[in-house]
Amino acid sequence: MKPAIYNSKYFITIGVFILLCFSGIGYFMTSKFNKRTERISIDMATKIYQLKSNIIYNEFRSFIRGLNNSETIIPQIRSNTDFHHAEQMVSALLLSHPKIKRGWYAIVKGKDTVYKTITKEGQQYKEGTILSYQKKFIHSQLVRKDSAIRTGTMINVSDSLHCLLASRHRLADSSVLILGLDVNFRDLQHYLWSVDSTGRASAFIIDSAGYYITNLEEKLIGKRMAGPVKRTGTQFLGDSISSYEIVNSAYLQLPVVRFYTPLHIGPMKWTMIVDTPVLAVDEDVKAIEKYVMIMFVSTALIILILISWTQAKWQKQFMLRQRAELAVERQQKENAVLQLDKLKEKLDPHFLFNSLSSLNGLIEEKPALAKSFVVKLSRVYRYVLDPTPNGLELVSREVGFANEYFFLLKIRFGDALASLEIDLNEQHSSAYIPFMSIQTLVENAVKHNVVSKLKPLYISIKSEGDGILVTNNLQLRNDVKDSGKQGLKYLQGIYAHFGDLHLNYGIEDGTYKCFLPLIKNPSTP
Repeated sequence: MKPAIYNSKYFITIGVFILLCFSGIGYFMTSKFNKRTERISIDMATKIYQLKSNIIYNEFRSFIRGLNNSETIIPQIRSNTDFHHAEQMVSALLLSHPKIKRGWYAIVKGKDTVYKTITKEGQQYKEGTILSYQKKFIHSQLVRKDSAIRTGTMINVSDSLHCLLASRHRLADSSVLILGLDVNFRDLQHYLWSVDSTGRASAFIIDSAGYYITNLEEKLIGKRMAGPVKRTGTQFLGDSISSYEIVNSAYLQLPVVRFYTPLHIGPMKWTMIVDTPVLAVDEDVKAIEKYVMIMFVSTALIILILISWTQAKWQKQFMLRQRAELAVERQQKENAVLQLDKLKEKLDPHFLFNSLSSLNGLIEEKPALAKSFVVKLSRVYRYVLDPTPNGLELVSREVGFANEYFFLLKIRFGDALASLEIDLNEQHSSAYIPFMSIQTLVENAVKHNVVSKLKPLYISIKSEGDGILVTNNLQLRNDVKDSGKQGLKYLQGIYAHFGDLHLNYGIEDGTYKCFLPLIKNPSTP
């Protein structure tokens, strides 16, 4: 009898051809589009960053507008008395920004010092007792010997991180007037949420020591940033002071272009950090998708045509064998039909398309893993198309095939599918079990059970007694139609052909178990 096509040089040629197709696609995509799309993405991200940084910069500039406004009337105030006459006007100018609710002032005349806080409630300005941390800051400004007019500091208070900004002036009667703002950064963060809420970028600010001034996660305000402010490998923009790098954002959970730019507000020397998701222009993305779709569809059609051809040849060989082996004609006919149905299930285009979809996501991001994926996909189809004539296979080969198949599933489901647990007795490796039996049970477990990160699926393959025990935790799906248990019927038919061996399966303590007896003498039915 002529050797089966899947054992001949033609099948090797087919496997090599499929591998070259996928490798060629990966190489073409990587070399042709990667640099272009990355450049476009960075350019797009830079434009989004510029818009976001301008908005944030303008907002922070407006926060200290009250100090600027109040300083405009200082030349008209020549004495302590003049200030008290203009106090309401000064308060209105100092707290002119709608989100700055608290300010303060101090007037020193000789040994007399007056401290007052100013609180804005609607359109009213109320005076109050100076707080201890404010008074301590004011005192530090009074003893300063330099001539600086503007000063500022950051203070951790129980409710939040506060920024105290001060403007110091000497009046004509030798009195010293200090005006100040008290900015609560937790309240300020609430306001910043509403600014550019539809933008694609997220921004936060840190001081020179790396402490968060603002952050979308409020609990981080006032805490130190993990790692250095700027990493090695950052590239500078055209202004020579702003730089960027591509990192994974812990907050957005995706790759971002991270921009760093100085933010100087009065005497405060801060750094603004803007995270912009990696994007590409729509036209370029569509062009890439078009090329990818054409390549993958063409390759898929080639694979399907080749598989259909080998299926037809394989079916014809089994029919010839049925006619020749008259002594066990009926049993072998049932066995052949069951095996054929099983292989048709394994070659179902849905499995292939799912595998190609997984490969599509790997080619650009993880080319090394994509290459390994293609090799394993080729091995799976080679194994499926290369069964032994008597319908049995060595335990070691069956476990190895199931492991290759599980790798493809793991790429698709990720953490939702726990690692495959294998505990095989070496003495069992040389025994036999039905062809594709372990893979059938693994596939059934994934098909009939919920597979999610919240409810991971655990599958184990272990030697037990005179057989192999395959188990999985039971978390049945409600949307799976009855498949007629074709896989289990296939396994039962094989065991019936080889004697008094029975397939045992069922549910025990919330676990589905299936016991595959070992066949030690496959030559005698």
